[in-house]
Amino acid sequence: MSAIEHPTQPIDDATSTAVPTTSDAAPRDLRRTWRRLAAASLILGPLGVTLIRAVMPYWTNDSTAEMVAGMAAAPGRAAAMTWLGLATTPFLLLSALAMGFAARRRAPVIATWGAVVLFGAYALGSAVSAPDILVEAFVARGDDPASIAADAALMMDAPAMLTGALTFVVGHLIGMVLVAIAVVRARVVAWWVGALIAVAQPIHVVSAVIVPNRMLDVAFGWGATTLGYALVAWAVLRTSDDEWDLPPVKR
Repeated sequence: MSAIEHPTQPIDDATSTAVPTTSDAAPRDLRRTWRRLAAASLILGPLGVTLIRAVMPYWTNDSTAEMVAGMAAAPGRAAAMTWLGLATTPFLLLSALAMGFAARRRAPVIATWGAVVLFGAYALGSAVSAPDILVEAFVARGDDPASIAADAALMMDAPAMLTGALTFVVGHLIGMVLVAIAVVRARVVAWWVGALIAVAQPIHVVSAVIVPNRMLDVAFGWGATTLGYALVAWAVLRTSDDEWDLPPVKR
């Protein structure tokens, strides 16, 4: 054997360690991240609506002429309302799914129905803000207020718009009550939190149309909804990863 040659060592299969490949390794566990995203959506969705109700420059029972006059008198509030609506919609949709997901294990049927109804109502109701954007654009251009009001009324009375608006109103009322019951049955939160969420939306309807009152809606309508959802979000954050979902598995 020459001076530069080295004997080959035998390979001991029993002691050799295989290096795991990418496909063998378990995927990263993101259950905590999912819980945090769900909690954020539960808070930001209803909070966004509460802020919209607080800043909107007219009220729900106003005529289209009053709507135009209000937006023309307060363009800053009108812009805040439309931008808040744009930013809030995704979180509202996610909040419906988060409520259903949080309650699905112990109350699967009512959690599923509540999430589906609420998600569908929010999805169809996303077009409800279209007249606001239309009026804001026409006011900024300096169009005649009477003409703007007529165009807004035409849009709001269109069959598709009416269908979406009515479905949103009825659907989010029913869906909110269902998910409120679901999170109580699933023991996510105490009964009074579910009652707070379930009662808040009828108060919103009363304050919006029957007894028009902005502060009633902001404090006890969507404001109370935000508080109830925040308590659900806190419960979600305190939930263990194993209680929240199954762990990831190898591909």
